[in-house]
Amino acid sequence: MKRMLSSLLLAAMLFALTLPASASEDGALTLSRWAEEEVARAGDYELLPGSPLVTTYEGLSGERVTDWRQPITRAQFVRFALSYAAVMSSCDEGTFQGLVRDLLAEKTEDGYFLKMPFTDDSTEAVALAYTLGLVDGRAEGIFEPDALITRQEAATLLYRSYLAAGGSPGEDSEAAPFADEAEISDWAQEAVHALRYRDVLRGMEDGGFAPQGNFTVEQCAVCFLRLFELMPVSPLKGNAAPLFGREETIRSLVGSKTEVLRLEGPLATLLVTDFAAMHSTRFYYLVYPEGGARHVQLAVSVWFQDFYPEELAFSEDGATLSYTITLERTLSHLDSETYLYVLDYAPGIYRAEMDVLTGAETVTRTEFPPDRSRWTDVPADSWYYDDAVYCQELGLMAAGIEFSPEETVTEDWCVETLAHVYSYLVGDGGGLPLLPENWGEAVITDGEGRTLASFRAWEKTAWRTWTGPMNKDLWHYSITATEEEVLAVFPDLEDGGVDRCPATLDMGDKQVSGTLSGSLQGDFEDGRPAFLFYPAETSGYKDAGIFEPGAPTTRFLAARPGSYRGRYYFAEKGISFLSDGDESQVQAWELVSFLYRLSLTDELPEWVYAPVHDTAIPEGTPFRDYVTLLVRAGILPWGSPDWEFDAYAPVTRAQFAAVLHRLLEADAR
Repeated sequence: MKRMLSSLLLAAMLFALTLPASASEDGALTLSRWAEEEVARAGDYELLPGSPLVTTYEGLSGERVTDWRQPITRAQFVRFALSYAAVMSSCDEGTFQGLVRDLLAEKTEDGYFLKMPFTDDSTEAVALAYTLGLVDGRAEGIFEPDALITRQEAATLLYRSYLAAGGSPGEDSEAAPFADEAEISDWAQEAVHALRYRDVLRGMEDGGFAPQGNFTVEQCAVCFLRLFELMPVSPLKGNAAPLFGREETIRSLVGSKTEVLRLEGPLATLLVTDFAAMHSTRFYYLVYPEGGARHVQLAVSVWFQDFYPEELAFSEDGATLSYTITLERTLSHLDSETYLYVLDYAPGIYRAEMDVLTGAETVTRTEFPPDRSRWTDVPADSWYYDDAVYCQELGLMAAGIEFSPEETVTEDWCVETLAHVYSYLVGDGGGLPLLPENWGEAVITDGEGRTLASFRAWEKTAWRTWTGPMNKDLWHYSITATEEEVLAVFPDLEDGGVDRCPATLDMGDKQVSGTLSGSLQGDFEDGRPAFLFYPAETSGYKDAGIFEPGAPTTRFLAARPGSYRGRYYFAEKGISFLSDGDESQVQAWELVSFLYRLSLTDELPEWVYAPVHDTAIPEGTPFRDYVTLLVRAGILPWGSPDWEFDAYAPVTRAQFAAVLHRLLEADAR
């Protein structure tokens, strides 16, 4: 189990290393002009840390450092040293640290977890750097990770990093002395002179070295680049010897996993392992003859997916690895901020060529023929073939490779999907509402203009808000105010009571006056904190699970977005749906009744329900006439040999796909 957890953590770290180290979330790093070109070149060589620098690494409380002109700490220096050591050993950073942990580092008493050498630092990076001899403590058992480094300390650490990574001093020559040579401590003299001779250290404008001066982050990045380019031993010169040989590297990479493939090439071996203890999860490595290895990402790379590359082959000279991945379905991930699924990879045939030495890839994607369904259980001659393909392409009914046409749809899923479709039809047509770009920001302010809450609104024209437990739960949208700020507005909340204050809801094109009510204890069934907005004027909505059209409302939409957005969306319009529960099956008569009631709204484009609008139906009209109208409108394929209408039969996925297709595309009717 420990090896399993370690493999998962390693994989997560490897994925994180794919982020560009030379850019921050808000843009480029802040660098001095003299350092820009060399820092960029260091990034090209992968000499910059794979994870962003932070102010402190203990307790996960550090803030990101993007101004590299500031002095560097000992903990930050370690991250540069490990990146340099990895490149010297022909490894990516994550694989290198895994090899050090597995083959060199001292373990704890249980024989597996890494032993921490310092009492004031518990980070794995510092322990690994200590194992390699890249850094040492300032006193017995003390590392001082957040202490700043002087220039002479930096020279010593740089030279130690070079030697520990397999470097050698080279010929012994005298370097020109610095103007302040006498101020350099005896213990730093050798390192300063060796790096001065090789032009790694160039001193200050006045000719001095300033041994007690600060050493900045950008100076650290530039000096590691110069170590790599200018010192006698370097992969650039072809004389660097990786710390780990080929066979011990392979043994470590396989470990307790299963070796799936070993493909030999002139310049590298492709090693594929499978971590089958939890899921079918494969790792791909390029292992080099002289030692060292690189974990590589495939053209389509998503954790815990069961598709694999085909046609794996090295080029004749071994410099390129080519392969093909056939992706049968859309792959997406859940965005934790919007709680929406975001597209990662579209279906298609991906062909890739990978540079064996760097892992860089060139990828092309070929779409499947438009008339080919990617569902494995949708026959080309099925009556719902076009509907299934259409819904898959829009991401409306993604369900793996299988479409499961006979599976029945549930009430909750039916309502939510129809709400997405409806809001798209009444919107500006910019894309399905499932996409984040169709969401707008909403802000609630109190009587004095102070912001109390902000959240993502489904559509800019929609009247709805969601509760939020002050950034504590992904199921809710976040209240931006801190607990102290909330209590300043709602003092009675501190004792578990309920309080309210005048507030205004601003959704860009709509402002609503009302009252914000809050409870830290929550007033929903789950008992979590809740903040609800009561508008001064509302109509056509009933809150808290009652969805009768036209019922008076006293509470403005406040719901968990994961389950009830669709219900509240339609309830606001005075349209109820079903009543047997979220997981109950939807019967045909229930869907028809709901669709007919939607047809009576005046928001939809004319083409959607035109034949229905053109026919007046008096009160008491038999239900069968509703069906006839919707069939005439082309929205229902019922009544044809393909789909014989049975009012009490559950609606299947195939039938529901046909309805969605016809609602969204007139040509499908």
